[in-house]
Amino acid sequence: MSDLLTSQTNFPPKIGDDILEADLKTPHLSPDVLQELAKIDVVAAVMAIASEWIAIFIAIAICHHFWHPVLYVLTIMFIGCRQHALAVLQHEAAHYRLLPDKVWNDIVGEIFLAWPILLSNQGFRQYHFLHHRYVGTEKDGNRTQYGTHTLTGEITPAWTFPKHKAQLALWMLIRLCGMAGVIYILRSCYRILTQGSWRYRLLNLVYYASIVGLVFWLHMGPLLLLYWLIPLGTWFVFTNLLRLAGEHSAIESSHCFYQLTRTTLPSWFDRIFIVPRNISYHIEHHLYPHIPFYRLPELHAQLMKQKDFYQQAHLTLTYQKTLTELVV
Repeated sequence: MSDLLTSQTNFPPKIGDDILEADLKTPHLSPDVLQELAKIDVVAAVMAIASEWIAIFIAIAICHHFWHPVLYVLTIMFIGCRQHALAVLQHEAAHYRLLPDKVWNDIVGEIFLAWPILLSNQGFRQYHFLHHRYVGTEKDGNRTQYGTHTLTGEITPAWTFPKHKAQLALWMLIRLCGMAGVIYILRSCYRILTQGSWRYRLLNLVYYASIVGLVFWLHMGPLLLLYWLIPLGTWFVFTNLLRLAGEHSAIESSHCFYQLTRTTLPSWFDRIFIVPRNISYHIEHHLYPHIPFYRLPELHAQLMKQKDFYQQAHLTLTYQKTLTELVV
């Protein structure tokens, strides 16, 4: 299992070298406060992982027992967001902030979080660390991963915001109907077969072969399709891309750094169906990527005490409001 570890063992710098230092006058918290916020809570991490999986199994049991089309749609949304939560927790593992031991951090991050949703902790680090280091520049890892910009550095039409209401509705529909999900699954299959060391790929194949074999041995193929692959290919993919748009599009600020990302303060609906596990505290994460997800609201409260952050950071209340900012 040691092969799950990557050669990347340090946190990426917070901001890219291509952004002028004069534009990086971001809030600074005291070392004591940051040290306290940065502490890894193993119990909180394990409880988060366990609660997401328990919620998934309970949702499947309820929907399967009390089958109704409306209930199934809500179940797709709920499970898709729980899959999104697994991705958020995998993101913590990618930053080495899930568990204090790096070996167990990567083993748990792959087996229980990344691989079930066809992601790779190793692969994720390759472009995500570039996103942190070069956010908003031509070297930003998100640009290649999500195709947000052309080779000449221009924003592609799909990722140009704000849009007219009809254009935004079409953008959302395309990413919700399953087309983006099929691309996601095919790209994941290609990654499994071609990326990483041969040992890593072999572990991947054994993992998926074991799960598929068990599912069909128990005659649970339809359940896998209805309650895992369909949510994964629709609501999970949709909310991830919607979150990406909300994090880095249509942002107004007089400060260069705060033009690069938005924090959305989530409602209860957002937490259950769109942006789980504090992932929408995005400015805070870019400022201090070593702070674990369960302390981002506290970090936000500390930053709000600082005048520059309060006045210049782009803060939006609820994802419904963020959607309105993505519309002309």
